[in-house]
Parts: sequence; C-alpha cells; structure tokens
Amino acid sequence: MNVATSSPLPSRLAVRNLLEGLVGRDVTVNDGNPLSADGNVVAVYVTDAMVLSAVAVVDIAAGARLGGALAMLPKGGIDDAIADKDMFPTLRECCYEILNVLSAVFNVPGAPHVKLDRMIAPGEACPADVAALAATMGNREDLTVDVAGYGPGILSIVCR
Repeated sequence: MNVATSSPLPSRLAVRNLLEGLVGRDVTVNDGNPLSADGNVVAVYVTDAMVLSAVAVVDIAAGARLGGALAMLPKGGIDDAIADKDMFPTLRECCYEILNVLSAVFNVPGAPHVKLDRMIAPGEACPADVAALAATMGNREDLTVDVAGYGPGILSIVCR
C-alpha cells in the first residue's frame, strides 16, 4: 500500500465544518491574505515520525475570537485583548485547543497521521524551518474566518 509522505491541503469546507462544530457557532470562511510567522500564532504539525508536515498561522484576531468562542468568553473582553495584542492565558489555552483539534483536517485516508507538536505564540522564537514553511506561497490556503458574534480573523494553512 502506498502512503503519501506529505499532508494534503484541507478543503475550506472541512476547515469550516471543524471550526463550527468545535465552537458551536456559525463560521464563515472566505479568501484571506497570507500570514507569515512574524507576530502571529503558529501551530506546528508533525507526522508520527516527528517530520514537519504542515503549519497553521492565525493572527491574534482569529486566535482570540476562535478561542473566545470556544470558552464562551464575552466579546468585549476578546475585543480588548485583540486591541491590546494580548493573548492572555485563557485565550492561549483555548487557541491551543482549537489548533490541536484542527489537526483532524490533515488526517485523511492515504496521508500520514499528523498531530500538533507545539504552538508558538506571538513574540516567541519561531524555528527557521517553521517560518520558511509558513512563508511558502505554494501549497497553502489563506482564509478569513468569521465567527458569528465574535468577528473575523485570518487563518493560513500551509502543507509541505
């Protein structure tokens, strides 16, 4: 049996359905601008052999809004956190959980099993190979993700 050695780029529908199911709110997904690792939250996904397979990059707005919706935090506090560019501990934990569950969109038949290795928060050092993959313009999906009642943010997914 031949098994692919890289993760497939997930469909927008798969991303939307996963996020909606997770946060329990309508999520609209449209075209977005590419994000780099600089100043954003980066999820690092690896295969079971610990090979870098994909990254997801969310701006502070997407990370805070998705995390806030997951935790059912008041929108006003989320807006303040975004304005202050401060992902306080509860938001970081909730954003981590969103990105952890997002690994499911990569785990399709014939592809290697992928899991979240780590989340790199804004201001933390990002390894060069992770930053380079996040900047790749090829196999990527750049999305505006709008969470009903919370607002929009940007999510970029890049696969090897």
